[in-house]
Amino acid sequence: MTRKMCAVAAVALLVVLTAFGVSSAEVMEFDYFTIDVPNGWKVGVDEENATVGFTAPDNSAAMTVAIIENEGLSVGEYAEGVCDQLNGSNLQRMDDGYMFQFTTGNGVDAIGIMTGDEDYVMFLSVVGQHEAFDAMINSMEATF
Repeated sequence: MTRKMCAVAAVALLVVLTAFGVSSAEVMEFDYFTIDVPNGWKVGVDEENATVGFTAPDNSAAMTVAIIENEGLSVGEYAEGVCDQLNGSNLQRMDDGYMFQFTTGNGVDAIGIMTGDEDYVMFLSVVGQHEAFDAMINSMEATF
């Protein structure tokens, strides 16, 4: 089932994105989603853990997308559990998922977003600020 990941666009407000757009991007297809990746961004795929990482060319910002097979929990229950596991805070319900703040193991502030359906949950984590995040997040389409 394909659906637009428009709810995750709310993260744009929290990462203080600039008004400049990304000049060009490549549509990349992964097992469970597609995304427009700007030229110069590094992409790392961990197929064993169903995780894809995106790093800005200057290493100032990164975004990771992980796919979790649903084991009978609601997206809210997953979000609450992951938020607790990461010692996160400020768990908020969004139109199509949940968002919270956490600090990475390296002491970096991050934003976590969870969305999904009865089969899979998508966990998006955003570290740093970059003008490309808005376009990348808005371009995401789940294919599960």
